[in-house]
Amino acid sequence: MSRHSLKKKKKEKEKIGFIEMYFRLVSLLFWPVYWYKWTVITVENYNTILFKIYGVLDILFIFLLLVFFLFKRDKRWWYFIFSLSMATCYLVSLYSFIMVPVDINWLYIKIGTIIITMIISWNLLRREKNDIGVVGLLTGVLLLIMTYFY
Repeated sequence: MSRHSLKKKKKEKEKIGFIEMYFRLVSLLFWPVYWYKWTVITVENYNTILFKIYGVLDILFIFLLLVFFLFKRDKRWWYFIFSLSMATCYLVSLYSFIMVPVDINWLYIKIGTIIITMIISWNLLRREKNDIGVVGLLTGVLLLIMTYFY
């Protein structure tokens, strides 16, 4: 690799856009809501309100991600699919955990989205050498463990 291409690649990594920051926000908000339901809140009304707030933020992120990808035509296909699968996995996991905790169909959908996210994360890690794939794999493993023990 030439020196010029290394500098260009470094600048691309340093530049964090709006959609990336929003993805981080959605990812970071997921875990406290999940933990809050699991350990703190026993009042169903609060759980529903928390899920609705998170659901609106996550659905808005998915919509913005699709719009950004369609209009920007970014060449990072695997990262786009990774972000989309993670946001979907978070939304389905919370819905299954908070809104319908005893529905077996949503449990299967949840496990399916977790496995798909793990496969996409593995491909992101292997094909693009992007370290964020490790985060997706660890998230998938943690969600599967938490699903098993709930």
